[in-house]
Amino acid sequence: MAAAELQAVLQAADPWATDLLLSALAAAAASRRRATCTTPFPTSLFQTADGERDYDALLENVQTLPPAGPLAAALDGLSRQQASLLHWLLTHSQRPVGGVRRCTLRAVQEQMPLLTGWMVDVGRNPGLRPHAVLQLSELPRDLVDGSGQRVLAFHGTSMDNIHSILHHGLLNASGTRLERTGYVFGKGIYFSSEPHVAFAFSLPTDCWRHSALGQRLRCLLACSVQHEHALGTHNTDLVPDKYLLVERMDAVQIHFLFVYVDAAPTPAEPPAAPGAAVAAHAPAPQQQAPAQAAVAQAAHGAAHQQQQQQQQQRSPLLYLIAAYLGWLVFVGLRDNWPYIRRVLRRKFGIRL
Repeated sequence: MAAAELQAVLQAADPWATDLLLSALAAAAASRRRATCTTPFPTSLFQTADGERDYDALLENVQTLPPAGPLAAALDGLSRQQASLLHWLLTHSQRPVGGVRRCTLRAVQEQMPLLTGWMVDVGRNPGLRPHAVLQLSELPRDLVDGSGQRVLAFHGTSMDNIHSILHHGLLNASGTRLERTGYVFGKGIYFSSEPHVAFAFSLPTDCWRHSALGQRLRCLLACSVQHEHALGTHNTDLVPDKYLLVERMDAVQIHFLFVYVDAAPTPAEPPAAPGAAVAAHAPAPQQQAPAQAAVAQAAHGAAHQQQQQQQQQRSPLLYLIAAYLGWLVFVGLRDNWPYIRRVLRRKFGIRL
């Protein structure tokens, strides 16, 4: 691929998207399960003398790449193998870099105005506010229209799985050599309706050393699932509350990737690519503060709305209990009135 063409791809791409793809590939190549995590693998570029995958060479070439922001301007300093690797990764037919873009929690909420429960969970757990949000696909109409045909579900996983997930989707690995967490509630892909439950399965993973996202990352996938194929959304005792189990892989769509930094430094924007707008060079804290404030405000509003709904649901029950207690007091006074009159007259001199 000509350097000019690769430069055009990098300049058109979101630096965060490039960063994510490189971080995921680095984590996969360094994983103890790299034989499965690095699928797809650029076999034509990295082979040993025996024709096997050369994981060490792949990892070395990724780790020595410059940061994503100035990468387009540094192409002349790359080896031919590194340039070919970038072309393979950024233009891959299953996940081209142009299909990934940065997003914010506020923008996610605005795309799903009828789904507020997950924002309440984020509002109650500050640790669930991601360092970065990337949108992988558009939301289907039957998720956001309130029809209930699709449900929002979260899946926590380690970063070394993300390279394969980005290119092949979430797989039903229950009962196979790819299985990682068992299938105590049945075979399928496990999700949760609440982010904090899924986040418990997201383990920190060392990634790309030049990543502006962070070098040790966690991740959480926000997906939509066809309601009819999600066990746990129906009346069943097979799957506990807050969990969803999906057997069919084609019933799942991945929409957002939430990235978390383990022992997070101050959130920082990746350096802007050459030719980017001047506003992109504003200091990261100034860019992040309005978004964080908006997220906090949105989470507070969602929590307040849920609290009001809960109070409205409790009010009839409280009125019923109060009425019952009042009736008991009335009956007690009526049946014991002669005795009460005698006690008041003898003890206190009160005549009624």
